[in-house]
Amino acid sequence: MIQQKVHQKVNDIEEIELELTRFNAGRALSSQDKRLEEIRIGSARLLIEATGPDSLYYNRVKGFGIADLEHLDQIVSEYEQRNARPCFDMAPTRLNEQVALALHRKGFLPTDQLAFLEAEPAEAAAVHPDITIEPVDEGNVDVLLEAVSDLMGGVPADILARKKRYFTLPEFRNYLAYSDGQLAGIGSMFIHAGKGYLANDYTLPAFRGRGCQTTLIRHRLSEAKRTGLSTVYTDVVFGSSSHNHMLVQGFKHVYTNSFWVRDQ
Repeated sequence: MIQQKVHQKVNDIEEIELELTRFNAGRALSSQDKRLEEIRIGSARLLIEATGPDSLYYNRVKGFGIADLEHLDQIVSEYEQRNARPCFDMAPTRLNEQVALALHRKGFLPTDQLAFLEAEPAEAAAVHPDITIEPVDEGNVDVLLEAVSDLMGGVPADILARKKRYFTLPEFRNYLAYSDGQLAGIGSMFIHAGKGYLANDYTLPAFRGRGCQTTLIRHRLSEAKRTGLSTVYTDVVFGSSSHNHMLVQGFKHVYTNSFWVRDQ
């Protein structure tokens, strides 16, 4: 029973994370629109993005497991035909010794790990009264876009104008954190099938260590509660300071995946 529950959580997270990936491909502030292609081979789902063939995020193989070993050459070939670099996104429910050896024989090695966490939506009192949170809407979306543009080293105005609508959609809620009237940080919550996913957390360097992210996290958990979401997920680099911070804020570890790639 416990094993079934864990497997269901893995499936739930993979579903919302995949939906978020599709959404991110649409809203990406890139000079060329993403063309995310999806191919099913066996139980594996191939994500291929021709405009960014070296992007490990958009060129991932999800759902690959022992039942798909006979399709491994075909899967790799799909990427090679498009001059794309595949990344096998491996959840622990699908990675065993046989799968690891098969990937290794093809030159794939685990390079990074991502921890997936969950928390229950809950009303939380503000712990840093000098930090205020504003939801992003049509009236202040340009503030968010300007901040994101600065972080990216400058995004042309026509791209910002074309992608602006994504940042105020009801399924993609963005938040601005202010300290003493100055923009201090940003964060988002993606909503799908009654669940939330926290992402895009960033605190401006001058405001780090003041509780900005703590306030953003707790605000979004409160918003999730008020919205009626059942669960909130997020992902962090395993063992990072963000990983530790999320645990301190009440998130619990669900599983850790690994990314298998090979040198070009």
